[in-house]
Amino acid sequence: MERGSILVIGAGGIGCKWASQAHSRCPNYADLLLIDADSDSFAGINSAHCLQLSLGDQDKGTATLGKMALHRLKEGIGDFKPLLNSSELVIILSGLGGGTGSGVSPEIASMAHEAGSVVVAIAGLPFSEQPFRSAIAQHALPDLEKYSDVCIKVSMERLAWQARDRNSDWESGSEWIGELIEGLVTTLAKVGKINLDLMDLKTIVSKPGETTLVVGTGSTHDPENVVRMAKKSPLYDINVEGAKGCLIQVEGGPDMTLSHLQQVSEGFLSILNPECQVILGARSTEEMMGKLRLVAVLSGI
Repeated sequence: MERGSILVIGAGGIGCKWASQAHSRCPNYADLLLIDADSDSFAGINSAHCLQLSLGDQDKGTATLGKMALHRLKEGIGDFKPLLNSSELVIILSGLGGGTGSGVSPEIASMAHEAGSVVVAIAGLPFSEQPFRSAIAQHALPDLEKYSDVCIKVSMERLAWQARDRNSDWESGSEWIGELIEGLVTTLAKVGKINLDLMDLKTIVSKPGETTLVVGTGSTHDPENVVRMAKKSPLYDINVEGAKGCLIQVEGGPDMTLSHLQQVSEGFLSILNPECQVILGARSTEEMMGKLRLVAVLSGI
């Protein structure tokens, strides 16, 4: 896939943080579009297309209502339509529960879907002690799911737990979001030993039921740990064992052997339904020397 075929979009404050952090890991393989009411979301990001939803000097808090954010999106999105229309894969990151993310994410997904893109949405769901935000999120979620080929729900509780475990910042995605997006983007953008493309992705995500994406990373010295990390996916409370479809990519360096590939892929696939349709890919790059990464899209859950 050529540069410009993949578009990463951040919607709202959390979404922009996640998208910026994820894009910084794979800047040569995707474009970046940030959408928010607060200009602070664009600070220090030189490689992004930016759409500010606020008016004049009022750049904070002016899109706290979802309908207002949606109205301003429709006013300003025209200049970015060519970017959407030329993208084969659109990845939307947002935190639902506020005005901007909840207001604009479903509409962006709808536009991308109408343009013929494969749409992957990653939606952060509020903490349980935030009932008002949770209600807003649950109102926005069905439309986001409707127009997304894959909608990955992220539990903020589980993400915060993962951040504590890694001693990292949960608002920036605890590095986990970045690893997930980097894995998906590089899987589809680079030619691998066993190449995967959007047709493979479409084949897998067409299975009826829930869809999710998991990632596990580790060392060539301990392939089993890569599988363990993938199995305990920290994003959402969902049981992947009954998945009917699985697109799995194993990445490593020049030192990755056929044994590494088999240990990681077979170790993960062993937990899935025996009737699960599996598409396997493998990729080797110099920067992965000594490391292994498993990225899997699971559907029909």
